[in-house]
Amino acid sequence: MLHPGEVLTRTVIASRVWDMNFDSDTNVVDVAVKRLRQKIDGPFAQPLIHTVHGVGYRCEAEA
Repeated sequence: MLHPGEVLTRTVIASRVWDMNFDSDTNVVDVAVKRLRQKIDGPFAQPLIHTVHGVGYRCEAEA
């Protein structure tokens, strides 16, 4: 939320949120993002969390 529109890689998210080295064989970030989507995006028509395929995620309201 501090970087709206900026694409953050899974590695950056893991290191900033959990202070851990990211293992590409794990889906811990994907699971966390899925849970966030259920809580943040679920009740609304317009999602805030977007997947950037092959890169990571960004948080932004699209017009």
